[in-house]
Amino acid sequence: MDRSHLDLGWVDSAAVESFGEPGGRTFRILASTPSGSVSVWLEKYQVALLAPALEELLEKTPRGESIAQAGEPSLRGDLEVKAGSLALGYDGAANAFQLEASDLEESPMNIDSVQFRTGRESVERMLDQTRDILAASRPRCPLCGTPLTGEPHFCPESNGHSKTAQIEND
Repeated sequence: MDRSHLDLGWVDSAAVESFGEPGGRTFRILASTPSGSVSVWLEKYQVALLAPALEELLEKTPRGESIAQAGEPSLRGDLEVKAGSLALGYDGAANAFQLEASDLEESPMNIDSVQFRTGRESVERMLDQTRDILAASRPRCPLCGTPLTGEPHFCPESNGHSKTAQIEND
């Protein structure tokens, strides 16, 4: 294991998850191997950017069987990091998708980045999970884009003089 870079290799599963109620949720990508797992904690804007990036990557890559590459595990146990940035890629030779989290803000192992590879099914599942997470978000004000909480909303776009109430659809 390179001190500044952790390569998990092929992971058995990768999932995008959220915890908590809208407005107070936390988000992560969980990558699991037989010897351990990595939780890559994200901000909501990163999850929002992940969905179209996954969709575009899936559209531009051929379908086919992924070739899982066996190797010596580089991680034993569980690790939690907070990503500053994410990068997605595709390895045509192995028909595998790669995700790299870098600019790590919290890293107990003193590493700068974590990467893993996985198959198309896992990436399709991650896209579905990301869409579900985003669909569960709070509605936004149509004028200023601020999340609506159900409380009266003083909208800066209406010069702060007009209350915009959240409209419930029954």
